[in-house]
Amino acid sequence: MPFEVKSLPELAAIEVRLSGRLSIEELRSVAAEVLTLADETGFRRALADCRDYLGGAGLGQVYFLTAQVTDRPVRARGAEAFVMPADPNAATDVRFYVNMAGALGTRVGMFPTREAAMRWLSAS
Repeated sequence: MPFEVKSLPELAAIEVRLSGRLSIEELRSVAAEVLTLADETGFRRALADCRDYLGGAGLGQVYFLTAQVTDRPVRARGAEAFVMPADPNAATDVRFYVNMAGALGTRVGMFPTREAAMRWLSAS
């Protein structure tokens, strides 16, 4: 499977691990799973580990996905930390999502390592 979604109780967060190329349908599935698990657990923070992500959706699709994901009231959103992909094309997609989500009111950060992302989330 190109993605895994699970809870991280020690951070009161949802973790997403992406690997390989993901279509926009798969990215929508990831978003839906994260939002469902967040509703079930009450966790409002997310850690997206994109180190092995290779992109696939393109900026146009990422734009619409970001708009859908951030379509919740700001009070229902929490911090999102992204571990940047090694692939430069995928990094462009992730950077675009992070910038757009931030502009739409989400507290979001990009980090070179999982450890740095977890430190930031635990302080959020």
